[in-house]
This record gives sequence, structure tokens and C-alpha cells, in this order.
Amino acid sequence: MAVLLVACSGKNEPKKVESDENLGLDVTAEVDEPAATGPENSTPTADAITTDAETESSSSVPTNPLRDAYFGELHIHTAYSLDAYIFGNALNDPFLAYRFAKGETVKLPTGVEKKIVAPLDFVAVTDHAEALGEYEICTNPKMKGYDTETCTGMRANEMKYFQEVFAGVSKVPAKRLVEICGEDGKTCVDAVSGPWSRIQQAAEENYEPGKFTSLIAFEYSAGAPEGGGGMMHRNVIFRSDKVPQTVFSAFEGKPEDLLRWLETNCSGDCQVLTIPHNPNFYWGRLYWGKNTDGSEWTQDMVELRERMDRLVEVMQVKGNSECQDGIMTSDESCNFEMVFQKCTGDNTVGCTNEYGLVRNGLKFGLRHQANLGVNPFKQGMIGSTDNHNGTPSDTTESDFQGHYATNDGTPEVRLGLKLNPTAQAMGLSAEDDPTKRYNPGGIAGVWAESNTREGIWDALHRKETFGTSGTRTKIRMFAGYDFPADLATKSNWVEVGYQSGVPQGGDLGKAPEGKAPTLMVWAQRDPNSAPLARLQVIKGWRTADDKLEEMTYDVACSDGASPDAKTHQCPDNGATVNLEDCSISSDKGDAQLAATWTDPDFDPAEHAFYYARVLENPVCRWSMYDAKKAKVEYPKDLQQTIRERAWSSPIWYTP
Repeated sequence: MAVLLVACSGKNEPKKVESDENLGLDVTAEVDEPAATGPENSTPTADAITTDAETESSSSVPTNPLRDAYFGELHIHTAYSLDAYIFGNALNDPFLAYRFAKGETVKLPTGVEKKIVAPLDFVAVTDHAEALGEYEICTNPKMKGYDTETCTGMRANEMKYFQEVFAGVSKVPAKRLVEICGEDGKTCVDAVSGPWSRIQQAAEENYEPGKFTSLIAFEYSAGAPEGGGGMMHRNVIFRSDKVPQTVFSAFEGKPEDLLRWLETNCSGDCQVLTIPHNPNFYWGRLYWGKNTDGSEWTQDMVELRERMDRLVEVMQVKGNSECQDGIMTSDESCNFEMVFQKCTGDNTVGCTNEYGLVRNGLKFGLRHQANLGVNPFKQGMIGSTDNHNGTPSDTTESDFQGHYATNDGTPEVRLGLKLNPTAQAMGLSAEDDPTKRYNPGGIAGVWAESNTREGIWDALHRKETFGTSGTRTKIRMFAGYDFPADLATKSNWVEVGYQSGVPQGGDLGKAPEGKAPTLMVWAQRDPNSAPLARLQVIKGWRTADDKLEEMTYDVACSDGASPDAKTHQCPDNGATVNLEDCSISSDKGDAQLAATWTDPDFDPAEHAFYYARVLENPVCRWSMYDAKKAKVEYPKDLQQTIRERAWSSPIWYTP
């Protein structure tokens, strides 16, 4: 059976990138960038804002049945998150976050002015459900409790009070701080209504159907029982302005309780999905095949997780969670922005085990599908930041200013030369402080029919998504059984993909006799980033004797090269980085890569999944720029360059 049927590439043109029109796509209308109005950080009032949403409904926005790519942020914190507030972000609230996303210049908590490289298409502000009430009490002079010692310390940015409030999250069961919330916690529960209503107000005032989509959301932020900074968090994304009257936090229950609460409290016109955040910080509790507290699954919970957990963060500031070399894989490209080393012995804290990586989770899901008839890990992929500055998708390597307000607001702290205040308050040593292993974060991409709440959310729900490591690289994949061998060269490949196959996030049924899945894979570079080096397909499958296997296939190489027939790998294209000034090769890599590829090792009886990954040419890591700014010697234990990348959601084969 043929392996690589057709692959094509577009040679890099630094100032001109092929448009989607040349590949059978409708070209997205160019969005005018809002003029900068200055760095004022005051919260706008309802009377001060007018948007297209007041006069134009989403139903009047034209739709493209072949769908366009939109970029956005689904994990961003503002001053309403109490950790962001105590880190020094007292001003950048949800209103300002949307202004930044639309292209306005704002001030970071350090006083540095910042502007996004290009406006975003959509944003969901996901402030922590935990301590929304505490934030309101401690920052609103009209609230009872404002003058307590804890609130006074919060406003003075004293870390010990941050620890006191959030220590309760890790308790079993979680418990609020009595001094602020009272014995029953009701004072803080009631106080949630203020910030929750303003979060909704900010979203409504900034929704501009057809131009910018604001999604109402929050983050549920339970701590792992082992402590050590373990986080069992989920971002909760609503489809419309029909949302519950309050939020659900770790003080109200475990992650499984969150899912049950959402199913009960968001029904009818209220629609919702959940996104587990970076699995590398779950201490293995996301994909281990049990409830988060270690109790056994029920069939109802497995089915609920499949319905709710539609996506997962493959990349964010706290590292890459796709895969890690030596942990159920030998894929060398997995060693990208890793925060933790492989766990040893029985330890699961501050390290990575097999249950803390997305690719492994996808493989475990195949086993659950075969055994339970349900795959609770059938998750699409996105990238996010988890930025606490209120600046969505602020991911440029060359202009990284940190993401925890004044906590990591200097190059010396980001490089690990000085301990950040939170790490110091937690008693960590400079060696244990992971700050220098963090990164600017990722971006979420969707293929949607329109830039509206319905269009963006529906794309998220059907998992027709992709994630990037921080660039605006596009990646797209279809799978089917009847694609022509030269589909990658056709101008109507998108139309054929929808008519004769399924897009990323979809499901392939049992293969017809004698046929194997054929994938149409395509990627286009971000003109503000490096050219593309290679396009890959990652396959995972479950054998008849219940082994979980994987293989990485390079399917399109830059610069006219072809993958080796035996290794399935592209040759290195020779692209380099000048570490003196961080300039990159101008004659290596392509503007786009595409391939039509048929699985050469297909067994129609085996459960499998496929996803695409594209690697860019190398560029300087953010830390290289920081070392130059600080005029310090570069830390020997940090990588000097990285390969930015993008991942498509998988397509699942279920016989």
C-alpha cells in the first residue's frame, strides 16, 4: 500500500504568504486593527461602550460552509482572579482584557506598555471561581470584611495571605477562610454575584458578531491532594449569555461534582463544555482511569466526561503536555518546553508520569472505548496561555514580559537568577522554582463557519480545533476512504474533505473492505514567525492483545525534500539561528506544506487515532532575548532555541 501519495509545499516568501483562496478556501475578510487609545487602565462603564452587538445580531453575520480559521484565548486571568491580584495585577480587569485582545495598547502591572502583535478573533475570560467572592470582599470598601487583617494584607500584596486563602483549596473537603467568609462560607458565596455579573457585562459589551467573539466563562481550580502545586483545573466555556446564576468552585466539590453541577444547572438554552488545563500539572490524575479522588469510575461518570471534556490544553505557559520522550514514546520532537522530568519510583509530585500527557491519554482512551464502549478521553486540542496579566494570547517570544504580574516581571526572575516572590513564600529553592522553564504560552485555533458565539463554540464542541505554541500557524486535516491520491494538489480539497470525509475532531467508521484511512493534511505559516520545516501525522492504536502503540510519520518536508521510506522522517533542512542577534535563515523552509497520505500499517480491527503536527524552523527562545536585555550570561541549563509548532485535533477510527 502506498505510504506518501502526494505531498506539496510552498517555498518561503518572507513578505508574502499564500492565501487560503489558492487552496480552495474562502479568504477571511481582513479585520481593521483598532487604533490605540492610550494605556488607561480604568474600567469602562456601560454608558462608555458601544459595540456592534447592540445593533447587529449573530444571525445576520454571513457564514462560510467551508469554514475559516479563527485564533483566540480560552484561558486568561484578570484582576478578578485573587492570585493575579495579589501578584500585582490590581487594574487589568475583564474589560481591559478584551480591549487588549482587540488591539489596544495597555499597561502591564509592571508599568510596561504592551500591544498584541495582531488582534484576536475570540476570547473567553476565565477568572478563578475560587475566591471570586473573597476578591470582591477584599477590594470593595462597601463589603463587610474589607477591613479584616487578611483583606488588608491582600491589598498590600503580602504572599502569606494568598497562601492562607488558597491553602483551603487543597484541603479535603476544601474550606474557605473563616475570617472573611464566616463559618459556613455563605458571605463569600453571596459575594460572587458582583464579579460574576461584571464578567458577563464585559463579555456582552465587547461582543461584535462577525468581528470579535467574547465567550462567558470561568475556571474551576481544584488542587491535587498531593499538594506541591498540583492542579486539577477545568475551564468552563458557555455558548451564549444564558449561564447559571453563579459559578461552581473547588469549595463546592470535586471535579466530578463540577460536571454533575453543570449538567443540572446548564440546560435548555444554556450550553457548556469543559476543558481540562495542562495535564502535566495534574500529577497523573487526569488520565489514570479513576475519579480524581482515586475512587472507581461509574459508567455514568465515564459518559459524562466524554460529553463534557471536549478539549484539552496541549500547551500553555506551564509547559507542553503533548508527550515526553521516554514516557511511552521515543519521539524526539516531544522534548519541547518540558517543565518536569520523568517520575521515578512511586513519586508523582513535581514530575511527569504516563498519565500526565495528552498523547498517552488519547491512547488510554482507545482502551476505555474497547472495554466500556465509551472514550472519556476523546478530546480535541487547543493551546492557551493561563496568563495572569489580563493580556490574552500575549505570546511573542521576542517581547515576553512574563505572565504573573510583578511576580515574574523582570528578566532576572524569569531566568531563574532571582527567586520569584511566590516561590520564596512557598519555601522553594532557586533550583526548584520552575519559572525559567515556563514559556509565553499557546493559542487556540478553530475552523468555524462564522466569528460568532454560535460559530466559535460549535467548532469547539465538535473539536474542529487546533493549538499552537504561540504563533498564528494554521493546520488542517481531513480523513476518508475515497480521497483521490492527488487531493493535496487540488484547489477544492476542503470541499472534497467535507463531502467525502471527516474533519479534525471527527470520527471515522469501520473501513470498507480493502481500504485504509487516507488523510489530507495542510499547514500554513504565520508570516510573523519562522517558515515551516516539516508536516507530520501521529498515529496511536490499540492492538488485539491490548498493547498501546504509536508512530510518527513525516508526510511533507520543506525545500523539496521527501521523507525517508524506512524511517518516515524528513532530512534536516539546514535552517539556523544566529544567536548574536536572533536572526534566522531566510532561504530555508516553506510558507505552506500539504500532503495526501494513506496509513501503511492499517489494521481495520484496531481502534486508532490520527492527529497532525507541524514544526517550524528554529527561533530564539524567549530566554535568549531576556538574557540580552539583562546583559547576563545565558543559563546553561536552558535551551537557546525552540521550534514553534501547531497541533490539529485527532480523528478517531472506531471499528
